[in-house]
Amino acid sequence: MLGERGELAYTGIGGSTGNVLSILAFLGWESLPLVNLGRDHVGATIHREFTKLGANMRHVRLDRSLTSPLLYQFAGEPTEAPRYSFACPVCGQTRRFHENLVDSGGEDFARCAAESNVFFFDRVTAGTVRMAQAARAGGAFVFFEPSSISADRYLFDAALSSAHVVKYSVDRIGEPLGQNLASGFIEIQTLGARGLRFRKHSLVPDWIELPALRSSSVADTSGAGDWCTAGFLHALFARREGFEIRDLSYNDIYRSLRLGQSIASLSVRHVGARGLMRAWQSSDALEMAQRLLDGAHAPEWTGPSFAHRQLGSVCCADLTSAMPQPGRLSTFF
Repeated sequence: MLGERGELAYTGIGGSTGNVLSILAFLGWESLPLVNLGRDHVGATIHREFTKLGANMRHVRLDRSLTSPLLYQFAGEPTEAPRYSFACPVCGQTRRFHENLVDSGGEDFARCAAESNVFFFDRVTAGTVRMAQAARAGGAFVFFEPSSISADRYLFDAALSSAHVVKYSVDRIGEPLGQNLASGFIEIQTLGARGLRFRKHSLVPDWIELPALRSSSVADTSGAGDWCTAGFLHALFARREGFEIRDLSYNDIYRSLRLGQSIASLSVRHVGARGLMRAWQSSDALEMAQRLLDGAHAPEWTGPSFAHRQLGSVCCADLTSAMPQPGRLSTFF
């Protein structure tokens, strides 16, 4: 993330999948990334951070033939939507996500997905859809969070049909996806500052609206939707272990989403998509989120929001060279 004067505020795992996996690890889950990364400085940093969070890294391989993606976030007004770019603001070079990062896992990734309890994905590729289908066939709870409708509509529809929950932003996907979802699916539509709404297609077709929870201060809204997703999953499984999707009532979904919204409202008080993780222990964050739902006020965080790293340049070439060398991670392989 770059600060207002172009200084480097912090570096870390990003993207919806990376954030949700990281937050669930923070909340005590065993998170298992199914991705290959470039054997480069960015890949090494991602590997090290996931390992520090306690994620299971047995399926993450650093491959010299791949390039790890690098995304810049630019600071703006706290109430503004975060602005991102894969293009380096200095040299213009891009290090984008490529489907080979997930599709290169082949059947090993699919078998692992089939053994999971929850499978989360946000990008539509042949590999992610194959993993989602294997996860669903294996009895996992599949959560799909697309940022847009894929150009490959056949593959996108296959992704929809593999999921139990589909969550998307009305700003990016304007029309409801209900016509593409089978009976029993949960559809969640986020509405920005207005909150969100949901419906379950085996029950009445009406939307249930959950207004946004107020926050006494807003430092950065990046990652708030990912905190909501992770909080929803955590609350849902805490309440209903071994449940069947068809047995979930509107009250089950409502209460779990409300907890997700509450912990998301705590997250926006901190700079960075996962700044809350630097400020609170997971048990304290969950307790405070529940207290907010009960009408209590959360205490203000008075510690440092983040530390600037003083670098001569934020060019991708200089930035990656300032990150740990891949060779230092040999004990993780």
